[in-house]
Amino acid sequence: YYATLGFFVPNHMSYVFDPDRLSQLGAQHGPAYRTASPYPHAVIDDFLRPERALELARRFPGADADIGWDHFGAENYEVKMGCAREENFPPALRQAIHDMNSGVFIRFLETLTGIEHLLPDPHLSGGGIHLTRAGGHLGIHADFNWHEQLQAHRRLNVLIYLTPGWRPDLGGELELWDCEAKACQRIVEPLFNRAVVFSTRSDSSHGHPRRWTSSQVNRQSIALYYYTTSREEAEIRPPHSTLYKGYHVP
Repeated sequence: YYATLGFFVPNHMSYVFDPDRLSQLGAQHGPAYRTASPYPHAVIDDFLRPERALELARRFPGADADIGWDHFGAENYEVKMGCAREENFPPALRQAIHDMNSGVFIRFLETLTGIEHLLPDPHLSGGGIHLTRAGGHLGIHADFNWHEQLQAHRRLNVLIYLTPGWRPDLGGELELWDCEAKACQRIVEPLFNRAVVFSTRSDSSHGHPRRWTSSQVNRQSIALYYYTTSREEAEIRPPHSTLYKGYHVP
């Protein structure tokens, strides 16, 4: 907050996003989100404040950074790095994630998706920051559906891409597959400062099976997940971990 003529007013510039624009985006994209195929989703460009997105890209830890990276190396399933230990993040990344777990951001997600009573995940289970190096990929899968610590159903994924100057030859495009994981229905290029929001169900099949090609540039992203304590009866499945739907790797 800052003082003006003796009054305290909110300093919206402190958020990594523009709250007013975010509110507009939720209303603007909401109708299309709910009718999107193969499952509800939205792709929003220039999502964060431009200067803040550039800062996050510059501060993004490299593969050799001592932050406690988890290494995933199941060939043909997932080859990537991830870290959910926010205490080890650079301050700019930690603050950005806190902003996107705030009430302001939750209200945007509820407006966009029509899903009420959303909860953020302070544990960042499965999320946080992700890094993919040369040869890395993520097979087509549906995500785990139950958060044991929160005792809540996983409902939304939010992905924000932070690789400046992405080019098609780098690979790593997000693929949204039909709910039987038989065919790709949409390809989303991981353009810098692009956000992807999609509903998480046991049949929300997705991944980036085309391998990342560069040994000089990494695929950088923030991944955040949101939950509710209840969900529609038709969507309820017994708790499960990640469900891979085959290799789907060229």
